[in-house]
Amino acid sequence: MMFNFNHKQIVGLMLCICLTLMLFPSLGFAADAKLNASAVSASSDDGNVPGNTVDGDLNTRWSANGDGQWIKYDLGSSKKVSYIKIAFYNGSTRTSTFDIQTSTDNTNFSTVQSNVTSTLSDALQTFNFTDVDPARYVRIVGHGNSSNTWNSYTEVEIYGDVSSSGTAVNVSTAAQLTTAINNATAGTTIVLANGTYNGPFSISNKNGTASSQILIRSANQSQAIISGSGGFTLSNSSYVTIQGLKFTNQGTAVALSSSDHNRITRNQLALATNTAATKWIVLNGTGSNNNWIDHNEFGPRHDLGQMISIDGSGGQVAQYTLIEYNYFHDADVQTSNGGETIRVGLSGLSMSDGFNTIQNNLFVNCDSDAEVVSVKSKNNTVRYNTFRNNSAQVTARHGHSDSFYGNFFFGDGAKASVGGFRIYGNDHKIYNNYFENLTSAAINIDGGDFDAGSAGTNYTSANLTAHWRVYRAQVTNNTVVNSTGSSLAVGLSFTYAPVDSVIANNIAKSSTGTLYNEAKTSNTVFEGNIGYGTTLNNASRTSAEIRNINPLFTTSNGLQKLSSTSPALDAAVGSYAYVTEDMDGQVRATKDVGADEYSTAPIVRQPLTSANVGPNAP
Repeated sequence: MMFNFNHKQIVGLMLCICLTLMLFPSLGFAADAKLNASAVSASSDDGNVPGNTVDGDLNTRWSANGDGQWIKYDLGSSKKVSYIKIAFYNGSTRTSTFDIQTSTDNTNFSTVQSNVTSTLSDALQTFNFTDVDPARYVRIVGHGNSSNTWNSYTEVEIYGDVSSSGTAVNVSTAAQLTTAINNATAGTTIVLANGTYNGPFSISNKNGTASSQILIRSANQSQAIISGSGGFTLSNSSYVTIQGLKFTNQGTAVALSSSDHNRITRNQLALATNTAATKWIVLNGTGSNNNWIDHNEFGPRHDLGQMISIDGSGGQVAQYTLIEYNYFHDADVQTSNGGETIRVGLSGLSMSDGFNTIQNNLFVNCDSDAEVVSVKSKNNTVRYNTFRNNSAQVTARHGHSDSFYGNFFFGDGAKASVGGFRIYGNDHKIYNNYFENLTSAAINIDGGDFDAGSAGTNYTSANLTAHWRVYRAQVTNNTVVNSTGSSLAVGLSFTYAPVDSVIANNIAKSSTGTLYNEAKTSNTVFEGNIGYGTTLNNASRTSAEIRNINPLFTTSNGLQKLSSTSPALDAAVGSYAYVTEDMDGQVRATKDVGADEYSTAPIVRQPLTSANVGPNAP
């Protein structure tokens, strides 16, 4: 197969690979190999036999009609299974829906993914899931396709590790689960049968390895329910994965204390209402680093507390946490402070480096705090997330040198206090973000009530809870559309105006409000910005700083993007080397103004929906 990439695409691909390796050098998962099936069988066929799916020929197929028809692959002995690839008959014209199941004994099958839907392609498509170790049998259970009830696969490939050190332990009671945890060693898989398990459960001094983890998972997605007075507490443990459970318990669902390289994946969290503020997932203690929280659903929530709280110990925030592809939704308004959906650090930890990344998550109607994501430490990244109708903002509350880019913010234009970013501290970067129909400021480089100086070093511990004066914030290449609050604001609150900050190459278009609202006089540099539709600015700015001109948007996939005749094309000014791509993931060459780069290259990223995140997402 031949691929034709242009120069922009090659550069972008190389950049993405390099950034991934730089950000997460120690996630360290071994490469997977193709596993050969010793036998293939099926519930039925129409003459297109099961063996056709392993003959290497996309022109042959297995077919069976009806919901629940299955095809099964015997790997000959226990293996670690990591993902599968499937090519579908007529795959470019219809989608297919199916479940993926595994078994060690050919009798008891566990569903590792349910109601998976293919994309429109005739080629092999990859379907990833948390590694299953051990597994000998892989079964695909079909639920028809978008045109009819036939299940037709042309090729199936299974990938993983040919060796398995795993031991499977099946449990059906809380007592059995406790015993299995106490006896677990590297490579143990504990499979929870459908039912309710009253916690709490302690996982102490249990350590897997990168290639032989300890896995605690449900036999069937969300059918093993953790209830009672608590969930799991991991202490001094590593390489433990918790997968596919449903948490309805009181208190915390998962607490990681002095524990590293653990994974919380494909769980559903809808905890019971607590009378005291409660953290649903919390990372604390010394060395709770390199943990991974992905593909979970959080919500609804009716009480106070964080859904995820990255804490730490001794002045050091937990580091290198990766939070991705989660679905956060429906957190009720609270009357007290402390209901952030995600909090990254605390005021007492704010001068420590986090290197934590929050990416590719969806936040919907998270109204429990004015800060939907509150960053309270240094050198963290919030990128590629979608925020829909949250009465809140993403806030750089404490700490320095955080990056916020490639995010999408949407409101309905009516719900109050739906905003974008609010910034305090030094050297933050906010770029390539898209905002539409907000009712509060899209970006507020806010004023401060404390000044720690240009280096951020003139403070005592008593000052760590203050709103620190902003130094050297850079707000570049953002797009704000049809928002009633200030599009880009300087110093809306407190006393100390921002210092040495930059607002460059942004587009703001709206019919109400002040687009570039300088509430405080500052030395902020404006250059290359575009504004149109209402009051441009409340200070004296030249056209080189803010041009009053129609950006000539066109609607594309529901977003306001640059048309081929837009005055924003090739009009960006200044040197902002970190702006190498746009909100879509398209490479920027001669740079355009705003979050969108006019391009015919493939779109890499777009706003997320609930189908893209959570336990059942690909």
